[in-house]
Amino acid sequence: MQSKLITIWVQIRDLYLYLFRRALILNGYVDDHTCRGVRHRNWGDELNYYFIKQLTGRPVVFHHSFRVAKWLGLKNYLCIGTLLDAVNYSNRSTVVWGTGVSGQDRDFVLPKKICSVRGRKTYEFLKNRGIDCPSVFGDPALLLPRFYTPKRMEKRYKLGVIPHVIDWDYDVMRKIRKERNDILVIDLAHYDKWTDVIDQICSCEAIASSSLHGLIVSDAYNVPNCWITLSGKISGGLFKYFDYFSSVGREEAGPEKVEHMSDLQTIENKMRSWQPITLDTDPIFISCPFYRAYS
Repeated sequence: MQSKLITIWVQIRDLYLYLFRRALILNGYVDDHTCRGVRHRNWGDELNYYFIKQLTGRPVVFHHSFRVAKWLGLKNYLCIGTLLDAVNYSNRSTVVWGTGVSGQDRDFVLPKKICSVRGRKTYEFLKNRGIDCPSVFGDPALLLPRFYTPKRMEKRYKLGVIPHVIDWDYDVMRKIRKERNDILVIDLAHYDKWTDVIDQICSCEAIASSSLHGLIVSDAYNVPNCWITLSGKISGGLFKYFDYFSSVGREEAGPEKVEHMSDLQTIENKMRSWQPITLDTDPIFISCPFYRAYS
């Protein structure tokens, strides 16, 4: 009974926001089946809710929950994440800005328009299938510094570790949380304000992350970072990482495996060769369909 009431509430809420508050309709791995806001499960995916609201000043509702949007074929957007070839995300009313593909050989509905994509590998994937795509690359999260400045910029931790949500209970992560007080472990599934994660990243001298958006946001704020693998169970494989790296000219052979506490020294040594990205983010911003329509 309670679930049915929440479903009815979500429909009323989304319809009101769309009709009277000009809400944007997004698609993404976000759980908005709640009485208020979204349920925190993966911060990187939830940037679709928090950051797009910050960027546009408009409410956000989600296509998978908003039944009227499906019935009427209302315009919807794919933005942050590996969404374009995900099952039931792209549709004939979809506008793409910054999302990517998984690189898997599977069918998906062609979107109405593509404004930009996450990286060159997504671009090549689409071009090889005869799909028109502009050569504008970059994850929208790279624009975060234009809209949010961390409250405190001083470094309080030598190293921050950002496990993908699936890696949180991996053995070495439990040991780090228990034994290393000088290391900040950043939890992407449990946070108060969405900007807290950015504050935490910027409070570290360096970041080791198995989460893609841990790496992207670290790059955006010029925090030295290293790509690591923990459980190796992240869905979709490594394509999305190489896709992002291709957009910022970052050469990576693969992630550093962290199985033991001693592996952290290897990570810290690798940080010394880190170089800031040099990507011009203006094309990402200018290609934004919200920017064009409401600037």
